[in-house]
Amino acid sequence: MEVFLLFSACIILICVTWGLSKAKKPFITSLKSAVSGLSALLLVNLLSGQTGCYIAINAATVFISTVLSLPGVVCLLIMKLVFNY
Repeated sequence: MEVFLLFSACIILICVTWGLSKAKKPFITSLKSAVSGLSALLLVNLLSGQTGCYIAINAATVFISTVLSLPGVVCLLIMKLVFNY
């Protein structure tokens, strides 16, 4: 299972790098994407008192929210709500 997750993370990094290489300013675009993902993760955890839904902050969730940005945080929320992950 751990090998599968590592392989999946490498594939995601390759895809994101390829996508960002097509941007006019890849560094600025990737920086904005990472900041928005981390901000969304922080916002979800700050509002957990009102919503009752939180995402534990660990290496995997920070990686997902940094690399995949807002869609990654939404996927983490769906996993939390559907699978009680």
